[in-house]
Amino acid sequence: MTTTTTTMANLPVVLVEDILSRVPMTSLRAIRLTCKTWNRLSKYQIIGKKAATKNQFLGFMLIDFTICSMRFDLRGISNNDDEDDDDFIDQSVKEVSELYEFSISQIFHCDGLLLCVFNDTSSKTLMVCNMYLGQTRMIKARQLFDRFTKSGVYAFGYDDSEENRNHKILRNETNGGGYEIYDFRSDSWRVLDVTPDGDTNFGEKLSLSLKGNAYFLATEEYDETLVVEGETLYSRESRLMLLCFDFTSETFGQLLTLPFHSLGDLVVDSSVESWALSCVREEKLAVLFQHYKTIKIWTTTEIEPNAVSWDDFLEVDLTMFGGIPDDFRAGSFFVDEEKEVAVVFDQETKMDRNQTAYIIGKDGYFKSVNFGDDQPSYRLPLVCSSYVPSLVQLDKQAKGKINKQGKRKERDY
Repeated sequence: MTTTTTTMANLPVVLVEDILSRVPMTSLRAIRLTCKTWNRLSKYQIIGKKAATKNQFLGFMLIDFTICSMRFDLRGISNNDDEDDDDFIDQSVKEVSELYEFSISQIFHCDGLLLCVFNDTSSKTLMVCNMYLGQTRMIKARQLFDRFTKSGVYAFGYDDSEENRNHKILRNETNGGGYEIYDFRSDSWRVLDVTPDGDTNFGEKLSLSLKGNAYFLATEEYDETLVVEGETLYSRESRLMLLCFDFTSETFGQLLTLPFHSLGDLVVDSSVESWALSCVREEKLAVLFQHYKTIKIWTTTEIEPNAVSWDDFLEVDLTMFGGIPDDFRAGSFFVDEEKEVAVVFDQETKMDRNQTAYIIGKDGYFKSVNFGDDQPSYRLPLVCSSYVPSLVQLDKQAKGKINKQGKRKERDY
């Protein structure tokens, strides 16, 4: 009589694929260490699809120029005033060890890929990472003496006109102004003859990618004419607008209105106001506006390069809550439409304060969550809260892999 021993490595492929679909994404490392077969299969299918829930948010942020992964699981929110104190919020923020040795000033998310701008005033390269596959692509500037400035304007998206998406990067030229675009398929930069409408300033807010296009919060300056008692007065005014860059047509869209314009409460004064954009499950945009102690959030019902419409999501009076500091200014955020809450991060790092996120919701719901005991000297806003792993190959087109120490295996171009 022959005895057959079944091991992890010789389980039926169909069964293994079903197992991998039910394992949480946070167990990816353990899956790949199980055996060579499971490691190989995990690089050809996304694990955890059946385990994912609507109330679990995966993303990235920068803390002290280091990329950190973020996980917030809001399934424990009860939306019951009597049980708020018992709500359980499962969360973690951890350094991405594979990228620990890189100092990064900006990161952008698109389609499961991260675009990283190095914290260097004269960097010769950009870096794109597929964290799921552990691959990177190092992108050189178009000309020998060009540099990627750490505070430059960048956007990350893709051309969706073909069956296979062609990812692209937009950036402002450091010499002479204008814009240029990098095409992943051709591995090359091109100068673009495009400019946004009007006198537009992108400011310090990062762009967001949604459905392949990039969206900016931009300030438009314009001349205002006022006639008082027969005398014509002129003034230079400014207003906050939404601007899209369409990566398929490689053009800027029209300047689009934001919902708080029509309310007449926009006074662009950063000492009493703050604003931010966020993606809602790669389906919508959300915009937050804080005026003194009031926070309002809207989500889009329609979003196109030249059209947008908004719907109210949440309005909160911060004076109702005792746990928010007096000098709190809302920065990055994300929303859970099902739970009707928003998770909001402070816009600025306070040296005397631990890292805290504030969960605010309808009917006075409030909870503060400490996601780090360290007091960082520098933190950029949350970059992505709707991360979905990608199977987009980067190393096929040239570039390198991330090893355990966080250094790239170099290859000549």
